Amino acid sequence: MGNRTRHERNRTGDGEGYPPRVALEDAWNEHSRYVGFAAGLFAVGIAIGIGLMAAGYNLLEIIENVVGEPLFPDISEQSKLELARFLLVNNSRAFVLSILGVLSLGLLTAWAMLFNGVIVGNIGAFVATDAGVGYILVGLLPHGIFELPALFVAAGVGFRLLYRVGQRIRGGRNAVFSKAYLYRTGILVVVAWLLLVVAAFVEAFVTPVLLETLFSEQLQAAS
Repeated sequence: MGNRTRHERNRTGDGEGYPPRVALEDAWNEHSRYVGFAAGLFAVGIAIGIGLMAAGYNLLEIIENVVGEPLFPDISEQSKLELARFLLVNNSRAFVLSILGVLSLGLLTAWAMLFNGVIVGNIGAFVATDAGVGYILVGLLPHGIFELPALFVAAGVGFRLLYRVGQRIRGGRNAVFSKAYLYRTGILVVVAWLLLVVAAFVEAFVTPVLLETLFSEQLQAAS
């Protein structure tokens, strides 16, 4: 009842009487279960990817053979700043795609979550087999704790928007968009995208240092 009263009181969403912190909290409360659904799809994808690895399918090699070129840049030939920019651009595309997936009735968003989970699970399982679980955890967790929640939020926004469209079609909502909805959801999207910025710089500047420090022998053997 308290949240509903606050939404009604701040329906204009013009920032006056609706502080960004409160708007962000409201946006999270509105989208959290959809974010959880996106994370669940990603987890299912990880399980599928690990299962494919157990069956002997290396998806990275298969996709690269189909595409005809490596999917990831040669880090040794790029500066860390260039790598961070590359990662941010790629992740931003996935971020926007997850939101705009509403135009495909959510199918594109769901596919993006599943597919990314499959790739992460498959590649991660192969790397963990060769270099150990510790290596893959150090390689993924530092930036993953920022990157994955950001992508889940983007997908959650897409799923929630689809639900609002459904409500409007059924007559349960006067309009898909409201000023308050755009205001609070816009804040949530900006905060989530900023997490992608942090993730890109962590992956480019921090992760390599951690891997070189903790797994120098494995890296030398691989080279």
